[in-house]
Amino acid sequence: MADFIEELSVEALIAAPGCPEILVERMLHSALVEFYRDTKAWRMVTDNSAVIKGINSVELDLPADTALAKVYWVKLGDKPLMAISNRNVSYAVGPPKGYAFNGFGREIQLDVVPEESLILDGITAYVALQPLNSLTEVPDDMFSLHRDGILYGAIAKLLATPNVAWGNLDAAATYASMAASARFDALRQAENNQAPVVRVAKYGGI
Repeated sequence: MADFIEELSVEALIAAPGCPEILVERMLHSALVEFYRDTKAWRMVTDNSAVIKGINSVELDLPADTALAKVYWVKLGDKPLMAISNRNVSYAVGPPKGYAFNGFGREIQLDVVPEESLILDGITAYVALQPLNSLTEVPDDMFSLHRDGILYGAIAKLLATPNVAWGNLDAAATYASMAASARFDALRQAENNQAPVVRVAKYGGI
């Protein structure tokens, strides 16, 4: 795991001389969150999460200090579930056939209340992650791919700060453009490398 604050702080301070370290850390956090929010480039297939009888919410097995940014597919055992809207979630009891995601957090909702527990053949999902502000480390492979985009975004923010000695709007615009280009490349690469789409029949739930 890479401590992105430790890895990028020196370069950010060189680009914005005289800037307080606490502000550099804050802008690096902000840039990291925005990078993965905008690109959906931090993706993974989750490990198995148990389905518990009588409970239609399932917390996915995500890294610490992250939340769901997007859910691409969900399987119950080896059976794909259909994405549905929250209004189609029911409290009827039965075998789940669909799932809903409300846009943030670490949980999905099953379309019905499970009639039995499924511990080993539970829920797996292919998802994009959203870092929380408390995140301090990212996987080494992700950091190596995205470090420049995160750094450029942070430097752009620092240089755009008004009424400070290190401010430079022209340089800020240049770094912002470089950050946007890095985000585009990250999104394209994530789309090219994504896990195969799970095909499901038309939802026939309640």
